[in-house]
Amino acid sequence: MAKKKMIIYDDTILVDFKLVFDAIREEKGDWQKVEKELQELLESVSGERE
Repeated sequence: MAKKKMIIYDDTILVDFKLVFDAIREEKGDWQKVEKELQELLESVSGERE
């Protein structure tokens, strides 16, 4: 059975924590960049801006 790595609701993204840490490592520890990218993803799928 396939493992879900990301679930997106109207105002929430549930992400496998391993994906988040892998993304931070990929960005050489720049967690703020990863946070911004996830926020932009949420905004793009929910159509909302904060």
